[in-house]
Amino acid sequence: MESPPQVRKVMDQIHGRFPDAMRIALRIHFGALPASAAAGREDVACSLRQLQSRARPNATPTTTAPRAPLRLISSSCYVPQHDEDSHFCHDVFGVVAVADGVGGCRAQGVDAAAFSRGLMENAFFEVATSELGKPVCPYEILERAYRRTAASGTPAASTAVVVSLAGRVLRWAYVGDSGFAVFRGGKMLRRFQPQQWYFNCPFQLCAGNGVTKVSDAAVGEMAVEDGDVLVVASDGLFDNVSDSALESLVRSTMLLGFTPEEVAGIMAFKAYVVSKDPTTDSPFSIASREQGQPRTGGKEDHGRRQGYAPVQDLDWAKPAAPADMAFDTVGVKVELTKNFEIGVSNKTAEFVKMIPLRKVHSPVKFTDTFKCLIQ
Repeated sequence: MESPPQVRKVMDQIHGRFPDAMRIALRIHFGALPASAAAGREDVACSLRQLQSRARPNATPTTTAPRAPLRLISSSCYVPQHDEDSHFCHDVFGVVAVADGVGGCRAQGVDAAAFSRGLMENAFFEVATSELGKPVCPYEILERAYRRTAASGTPAASTAVVVSLAGRVLRWAYVGDSGFAVFRGGKMLRRFQPQQWYFNCPFQLCAGNGVTKVSDAAVGEMAVEDGDVLVVASDGLFDNVSDSALESLVRSTMLLGFTPEEVAGIMAFKAYVVSKDPTTDSPFSIASREQGQPRTGGKEDHGRRQGYAPVQDLDWAKPAAPADMAFDTVGVKVELTKNFEIGVSNKTAEFVKMIPLRKVHSPVKFTDTFKCLIQ
């Protein structure tokens, strides 16, 4: 199978660091050999035993001292199909957001990416011009971004999810089937529930008199711990990779010390392979059969009512070094900007331009290191 260059780059890095047996055991290999065909190989079995031996129970906290705030740092892998998704991650404010354009708009001669891009551009602006040190509310960001996007008459429609980390609390707001999952110790602790009018027809935001409103968004919050992992994605991931497969990937890659970039590439690769396989069983094909629609294989693209880019914008956060250590390493001198006024200076166009919009989808890891970066 010909792999997208974004994934191939990461997989080549992994190929050089880990033996074939280990990669086969983890089911992250290229080529015609299916992982099941190697089940009887002693080297693969040995690799699995080595991996299992590294697993240790989570340590029980022994101190009652106040726990430090957590920090989010992300990396990404984006593999577009129709390039109708839009995403950003803002580590300073601890926010990750994803929007998935409705592909059915293409049949109407409309740019199906227009609303998702507009929504994320406006959401990014709202985040970047927020007050430093003040927790970001995902629902408020989504609401204000929607108002700006709809007011401009932007065509098409989109699902969306915004997740924020403040202190040790994770908050979210989502509409449709773009969502998130939280893992602790390699086990899925919480998973979003897609909002659908009926099977394969999610809630969608659009300008004008759309049926779905931002007020329909699912919102919530939860406490998170050091070492928890957050995955934020469109349906391209969750429709193709099962919860148990995600757990296995998170657990194995954490034990092996994979980099954030590598984990993102592995998840993208997994979803991409399933989406192209007409014979495998995927979460989407299983759900289709439950609805009386005979189907096997992954979900490469939706029908007219909706669309998605098959995965694949993912990121994984890595433990963050203290800011002064990171700056010493790269030789950057950090100074406070003179005459900088919160709420005024950070809302100027010049300030916003210093933090470019990035396409991101995110598994994120939390650490106890917290530094506020001021430009």
